[in-house]
Amino acid sequence: MSALLSVLDSPVIFAAAAVLAFVAAGVAGWLGSYAMRLRAQLDEAREEAAGLAAHRDSVLAELALTRARLSETRQAAGRAQATAAELEARLKPTIKIERGFGESRCEAANRVILDALRDRPQ
Repeated sequence: MSALLSVLDSPVIFAAAAVLAFVAAGVAGWLGSYAMRLRAQLDEAREEAAGLAAHRDSVLAELALTRARLSETRQAAGRAQATAAELEARLKPTIKIERGFGESRCEAANRVILDALRDRPQ
């Protein structure tokens, strides 16, 4: 045991311990600064993720608004198509022109127009 204590009391061991203490302090300082840089990068990444999430939310809100407008447009187009079909169904019989024997196209058209104007509701 005394041999072990005499070895520990030697200046070489003391110098090695001092060097190891300085190296350990340096490594601890470097690791601390590295951890601080990583924490700063993590904070930046979190801020960027929050910004991207806000942008995503605004895009989704705009998409929902666009879908609503598209639905309204489709409904309006359906109503217009139904109105056009109704008008076509109402006008189809009146557009039919039957020419009499020896009647020219112009005479037949004039006759159909005059009949339509007479039968038109006031």
